Amino acid sequence: MKTVLIFVRHGETEVNTEKKLHKDNDPNELNNVGKEQIQEAGEKIKSYKPDVIYSSKEKRALQSAEIISMICGVEFKIVDGLQERNWGDLSGSTWPEIQVVLDKMTLDERFNYIPPNGESWKKFDARLKSKLVEIVKNHKGRTVVIVTHGGAIRALIPYLLGVSKEESFKYDPNNASLSIFEHDGNKFFKKTVNDTSHLGK
Repeated sequence: MKTVLIFVRHGETEVNTEKKLHKDNDPNELNNVGKEQIQEAGEKIKSYKPDVIYSSKEKRALQSAEIISMICGVEFKIVDGLQERNWGDLSGSTWPEIQVVLDKMTLDERFNYIPPNGESWKKFDARLKSKLVEIVKNHKGRTVVIVTHGGAIRALIPYLLGVSKEESFKYDPNNASLSIFEHDGNKFFKKTVNDTSHLGK
């Protein structure tokens, strides 16, 4: 039996509307639009009959997971390892401001770069993969919802697709989007990435 993985980016926050990067352990909550988005996502997810829901420990993800949990009638589990990359002193910046720093680097330099008081892409990538491997191992043949972040989904996509890490630059998951993959015990298969067809109905 195949394992179904449904990756959900949390609903919209005010920090998202300002196009800024959240801080680690950010207290910022979903705004009203974000709550509506996740309600719609939850109704879509319910049709997949999920067995388990995992959530990043960040508040915006927890709120999203709680809404999905209520709609689907499935308890959610909070786990360390699924949270967004910690940008340290660069948190609160816009992405164009971050790019000013990153664009001067080679891909390898960028992969290993540690923002002041933050986390490298390399470390971020490793902890996401480690947590995903653990989840897949523990839920073979089940349908698993993973409520996480845009950057986390983007960082995982090269691993899921079996392509090089720079391919992640092509993806920018929207709030409350669904990215669905299946795992047959050996490899992952893409069903959909950044699906927002359930939103705005």
